[in-house]
Amino acid sequence: MLCIAFSGGPDSTALLHALAQLTEARERGLRALHIDHGLHADSGAWARHCADFCQALDVPLTVLRACVGDARGEGIEAAARRVRYAAFIGNLGEGEWLSLAHHRDDQIETVLLKLLRGAGPDGLGGMRALRPLGRGFLWRPLLETPREVLRKYLTCQGLRTIDDPANADPRFARNTVRHEVLPLLTRHWPQAETSILHAARLCRVAADHLARQAETGLTTLRRDGDTL
Repeated sequence: MLCIAFSGGPDSTALLHALAQLTEARERGLRALHIDHGLHADSGAWARHCADFCQALDVPLTVLRACVGDARGEGIEAAARRVRYAAFIGNLGEGEWLSLAHHRDDQIETVLLKLLRGAGPDGLGGMRALRPLGRGFLWRPLLETPREVLRKYLTCQGLRTIDDPANADPRFARNTVRHEVLPLLTRHWPQAETSILHAARLCRVAADHLARQAETGLTTLRRDGDTL
């Protein structure tokens, strides 16, 4: 099975529409999953938009309500992510792939945010293209694709999308990085985005190497089963 996390926004709309054109994707059992956090007055209308879009594509859609509730001091964005991923894990079948529409620009923003929060090599390595998630896997096929390419695809296909006002809210750190920090960086250092991604790849290699070395060391130290 191949499940697409579908918010109805530009990125997931482009991904779902593109995959729906592929026979291989449909043969895997293509379906979509929409998470309604109930954080916006229009969230019900957004869910209906997603249902109509999926019906037109003949792609099965599951809509899950995942209210944030107590944010536990995390901030609304982090709390929404936590309950969203819990919903993903709970809905994912054995061996199923969940595809998210994170793209190249998202990766750059993520790496910068991790840097500003003092992350180590694993965090600075950014998002993985493929990793285990629950009983299945999380797959990000668009990490090398710029946002602008997805926008052009939407225009060429004449696709309508949801415009979530939260994506322009300056209270969220990612929006500050997207609308203020990155434009300033690229104005003074035109190669900034390429350099950030290159550094992230190096950090990913280093982090994975450290993890393998640590596991090898633990295996060597183990005696009598799992007892050190």
